[in-house]
Amino acid sequence: MIFFTKKKLINLACALAIPFLGIAQPTATVTVGTGTNANYQVPLNTFYGFSYTQQLYLASEINKPLGGTITMIRFYWSGGTYGLSSSNTWTVYIGNTTKTSFAGSTDWVAPGTLSTIYTGTITAPTTNQWIDIPLSTPFNYTGGTNSIVVGLWENVSGYASSLSTFRTTATSNTRAISTYDDYTAQSPTAPTAANGIYSYYPNIQFEFVVPPNNAGINAIPNPPANTEFCSGPQEARATIHNFGSNILNNVNVNWSVNGVLQPVIAYNTPIDMENTTAGPEATITLGTVDFAYNTPTTIKAWTSMPNGVADAGPANDSNAVTITASLLGINDFRIAPQDTIICSGESITLDAGTHPKNPIYIWNNGSLEQTRVVSTPGTYYVKVQNSDGCVARDTIAVTVHPDPLINSVAIIDNADGSFTFNAIGAQNIFNYTWNFGDGSAEVNGTGLPGQVIHSFACGDYTVTLTLNNDCGTIVSTREVSIDCATGIDNISALQKEISIFPNPSKANVTIAHKAHVKMKEISIVNLMGQSVYKNDKVNAEQIDINTTGFAAGIYNVLINTEKGTITKKLEVIK
Repeated sequence: MIFFTKKKLINLACALAIPFLGIAQPTATVTVGTGTNANYQVPLNTFYGFSYTQQLYLASEINKPLGGTITMIRFYWSGGTYGLSSSNTWTVYIGNTTKTSFAGSTDWVAPGTLSTIYTGTITAPTTNQWIDIPLSTPFNYTGGTNSIVVGLWENVSGYASSLSTFRTTATSNTRAISTYDDYTAQSPTAPTAANGIYSYYPNIQFEFVVPPNNAGINAIPNPPANTEFCSGPQEARATIHNFGSNILNNVNVNWSVNGVLQPVIAYNTPIDMENTTAGPEATITLGTVDFAYNTPTTIKAWTSMPNGVADAGPANDSNAVTITASLLGINDFRIAPQDTIICSGESITLDAGTHPKNPIYIWNNGSLEQTRVVSTPGTYYVKVQNSDGCVARDTIAVTVHPDPLINSVAIIDNADGSFTFNAIGAQNIFNYTWNFGDGSAEVNGTGLPGQVIHSFACGDYTVTLTLNNDCGTIVSTREVSIDCATGIDNISALQKEISIFPNPSKANVTIAHKAHVKMKEISIVNLMGQSVYKNDKVNAEQIDINTTGFAAGIYNVLINTEKGTITKKLEVIK
């Protein structure tokens, strides 16, 4: 079993006070073994004058698949009456090995594969605790499936009359081997047959160097690899781990789906170091992956350029999972039709479609049918769920477009054979066409029709304004008559005979005919062609009109008399 303890950061003050020691790199402690049994056989036997042992620590226990650099090891001292005074001169060896157990008394790890990492005198602590063994040369553990073998040679004569012990952890296979003698020093370069092999090993700690800028993808937790999920779009997430000794301020996250590269994600939220309050990890959303039903999909993610520099430990950058959507999702689900416009008075059928595995439909009005007929504007929602428990939802908006509308067409006689036409109250118009009934070219346009002026020859004409939108067409007509016998002179005479006063007007205005000709109809329109006043039953030579409700501005006054129709200007002031 492995326990990761806090990173051991060398006290900076001590490093500055003793500059010749240099500034040590931060390390992380890996502890292998939790047993509490006290044993005198390994890592050395103090009851004999000389001893040599080897002990194996498996890759699964070290849990460093990518390897790393070791700067110190420790054994846990359990105590003894005489301490280590007679067995305190140690030479320690370490190496990588494929061996996972000792097969017999001669199955030593070959001496030539081991490196000497410590030679010196060990002082036993006064209480039960770890004994530090600093490595004279850092050791590179290769990781993978390799084990670490640690050898200990106690090579000075003398022994204690009582046993000194170390804590050990029991195993199901032989993990330690020992040779010892009272009189003959055992040779670590050519060890003799062992006195014993043991199904336990001494508890140990390894100090691994932590590189400064080292990030990697620790996991791809979503979608979960061992949980059933529905085919179709699923959010993919990855967990970034800060393996470095610096705070990870930024890192690039690369990812692919079935080998196809996806857009790089620049992650810029700081990630703290190991064993800090915030923790060394952050989970990010990679994107959405479309999972085909019952088809394995491989998602791979990897980091690059932690803190804007090359990764000091690139071997742990990537992670990948292959997962399969074992439930049949409701894929590419859409209400048909999508957002749409219908005409006033019409209806439309919304269809949630047919899907496998006996789906149920739930609309936002409680309907449980596949289809729904609607005729009013609004937002419409449906949830579909099949027997696998897979769910799909969609929402659409239905807009009701009104029919085209118009109140009337206003006409102004310009007294020169031409007329000005204005569409009054036109609404909901996409296109329009003016036809003047005299064989001239039609006037076409889009949107609301503006003012138009047209000249006529003598005669009677029907002027037609056709308005339409996607929901219909409306037609408005006006009759125009040009009396050539009357002539322009008569129209000019009417202009002089009819007066409007006061003009400009603030409150009331009087329209009067000096020659006692009766006026039949009066209309007043603004310059936008909108009618603000109309009286088609005047039948009088004079009329008073209240203009207090008119906005300030210029107005056209259309006056229809027994002798013809004229237009005069009126100005309203405030």
